Amino acid sequence: MGQRSTSRSISDDDTLVVGQIRGPHGLRGEVRIDPRTDIPGRFARGAILECDGVGPLKIVARRGAQSEPIVRFESYDTREAVEALKDRYLRVHSSDTRSRAGPGAFLWRDLVGLDVVTPDGITLGTVRDLIRAGGADVLVIEAGGKELLLPMIGSVVRSIDVGAGRIVATPLEELG
Repeated sequence: MGQRSTSRSISDDDTLVVGQIRGPHGLRGEVRIDPRTDIPGRFARGAILECDGVGPLKIVARRGAQSEPIVRFESYDTREAVEALKDRYLRVHSSDTRSRAGPGAFLWRDLVGLDVVTPDGITLGTVRDLIRAGGADVLVIEAGGKELLLPMIGSVVRSIDVGAGRIVATPLEELG
């Protein structure tokens, strides 16, 4: 497939959700983050993220795995202070994500509305949404009043051409 998603969240404005604060971790003001981005270093020390209902937050410490970072924000030094941040989304401007993404990368919002066709040119439907299921992103296809789910793995999604407005994919039942 070659391309990869750089942000798993779709937003109506010009920002992208890159994470969700899951809740406090420990007593020193740290929080667990559910990342919604594939960009390495998104939650690095010094990063500034927009927090829904709060404003900009600067990361002053980070530890843990890339898939489950634990961070501390400037001016948040106690568990009580970060309780109010629980379940809030962290955002960045979409231009920041595009500038940090590698060549051939795309955003989830780029895929919504694209036509999905088989390698033979048969129309399967239109991408309505994307979801995260286990370790893979999944395309939610509106197919003539029905919903078709296609995992974004190389054996299923053959190519993505955002400019042409289409994805070439092989449905799972045809792979057998």
